Amino acid sequence: MNSWQFDGRSIFNGNQSILDRIIQIVSDSEIFIIVLDMNTGNIISSVNVPQRLKKFSFDELRRESKIVWNFLRDFIKADINAITETVKDVKDFYRFTCLKVEDKVVCLGEVITKKVLIDEYINERLETLTMYLEFAPVFFVTLDREARITYINSYALQKTGYRLHEVLGKNWFEVFVPASEVETVKKVFKDIMDGDIELRQNFENEIITKDGKTLTILWENRLLKKGEKNIGTVSVGIDVTEQKVKDFEEETLIRLLSITSEADYHVALDKLRAYLSEHCGFDYLTCLIKIDENEKIFNLISDAEEKFVELQLKRMDKEFPEGSVTLLFHIKKLPKYVSDSCLKSILQVILSFFERVYYIQKLEEASFRDALTGLFNRRYFMMALKTEILRVKRYGLTSTVVMLDMDGLKQINDTYGHDAGDLALREVAKALQENLRVTDLCARYGGDEFVILMPETDEQNAKKAVERILEQLHNKVIGKSTLSFSAGVTKIYREDDQDGISVLKRADELLYLAKKSGKNTVLSEIDVLF
Repeated sequence: MNSWQFDGRSIFNGNQSILDRIIQIVSDSEIFIIVLDMNTGNIISSVNVPQRLKKFSFDELRRESKIVWNFLRDFIKADINAITETVKDVKDFYRFTCLKVEDKVVCLGEVITKKVLIDEYINERLETLTMYLEFAPVFFVTLDREARITYINSYALQKTGYRLHEVLGKNWFEVFVPASEVETVKKVFKDIMDGDIELRQNFENEIITKDGKTLTILWENRLLKKGEKNIGTVSVGIDVTEQKVKDFEEETLIRLLSITSEADYHVALDKLRAYLSEHCGFDYLTCLIKIDENEKIFNLISDAEEKFVELQLKRMDKEFPEGSVTLLFHIKKLPKYVSDSCLKSILQVILSFFERVYYIQKLEEASFRDALTGLFNRRYFMMALKTEILRVKRYGLTSTVVMLDMDGLKQINDTYGHDAGDLALREVAKALQENLRVTDLCARYGGDEFVILMPETDEQNAKKAVERILEQLHNKVIGKSTLSFSAGVTKIYREDDQDGISVLKRADELLYLAKKSGKNTVLSEIDVLF
C-alpha cells in the first residue's frame, strides 16, 4: 500500500466496511478525500485529489495553494468539529466538508469551478432579465391559480398608478378589469388554466387605472407549470391605447373627408348625421349659415330628450365679409378613443365643409335672386312650386298661387324715366317682403309681374293678405303716380301637372280678368264662380 492509499483502519478504528463503501462511492464520483494528521500536519491519505492539491505534506500544500491551506489550518485551530464551506483558490472553486475524527481531519471536497461559473452566468442573466422586466415598456404580470397577483413589474405599476403592496396578492379581475369585460377575461384565464389553450396571443382588453381611467392592453398569455401541475399564468402586455386613439382619429378623419367631399352637399349632410351621431358622441350639432340678412339652419344632431340652453353649447365661428358660419355643439362624454385633439380635428373638418356650403349657398342665392328687387327669380320659384305641388298631391294640402302685375309701370317709365320705373318695382317688392309670412315665397316673374306661393293657405285668406298689401302700397307715390297692382289668386289642385303650368295659367287668366275689370283689383276663382 503506497502513501496515496486510504488506510481506513488507522483512522476510523476498524469501521472498515463503512470506509470501504465511502471509498468505493468517492472513487466513482468527482468527490475527493484528503486526510490530515492534526498533530504533524502531514497528509496521510488522499483519493481522487486534483493534481494541484495532491501533496505529501501540509507545508507543500501551503506553497502550492495557500488559500486552501489557510482554510484547513483555520479549521484545525477552530473549536468546531465539522464545517462545510466553498473556497476560491487562484484558479478553481472547491466545496469542502471537513470532519475532526480523533486526531485526524477528514475533508471531502469537490471542484465546483464550472458550476460556480454557470451559476454566476445564470444569476447575471437573471439580474439582467429582472431589470428588463422591471423597466421594459411592457406589462409583465403573473397570476396564481386563483388569479391572485404574484408578480407585477414596475412599468405596469407606473402606468396604472398603483404601488406594489396595493395589488400584490389581490385578485386581478377585482382590481384591474372593468365590470363589462370581467366575464370575457375570466373565460380566457379559465381556458389557459384548464389546459384547453396553452397560449393565447394577441388578446386585447381594457384595464382600469387607480384614478379610474382605462388603458387598452394587447396581451400574450402563457400557462405556468410545475412538473405536471398547472400553477398559474404569465402575461406580457403592450399598452396600445395611444395607437388606438391614433387609428381612430385617422380612420374618422378619412371617413369624414370622404363624406364631406360628396358632390351633392345634401347627400353629405345625411351621411354626416348618421356617422357623427354613431361614432363621435355628439348629442347636439347645428350649423348656422348667415349671408347678409338671411340665415339658414342645418340641424345635424339633436337629442330629443335633452333641452340645451345657450350656455351649455360650445361654438366655433368662421367670419366672412358678407356673412358667417357658426357651429353649435354639445357632447355628454367623449367616446373611448376620441381625444380632445381628435375632436378639434373633427370639428375643423365639419366647419370646412360648411364653409363650402356657405359659398354654394351664396352662389345659389345669386343665381336664384333678381338683381333689381332682391326677390327670388322665376327659376327658383318654379322649383319651389314643383315641390309644393308634390306636397299637395301627397298630403292633400290647400296651397295657393298668386300672380300680380303692376298697374301703370309703362306710364311711370315714359313720364319719369326708367330709374323711376325701377324704383317703383323695388317698392312693390319691398311691400311684398314686409307683409308676407316667412313661409311664403315671393318672386319676380318677369318685367312688372310678380308671383307668390302661399303654402297651406286657402284662396280666401290668400286674397285678404294680398288686398292688405295693395292697400298699403297706395301710400307709395312715384312722381304723381300712386302705386298699385292687379292680381289673380288660385289654389293648387291634385290634378294639376307637376311642372305647375296649369296652376300658373289659371292665375294668369284671373290676373287678366282683374286688369280688364279696372285694375287695382285682386280676383280669385271664387269671385269668378259667384
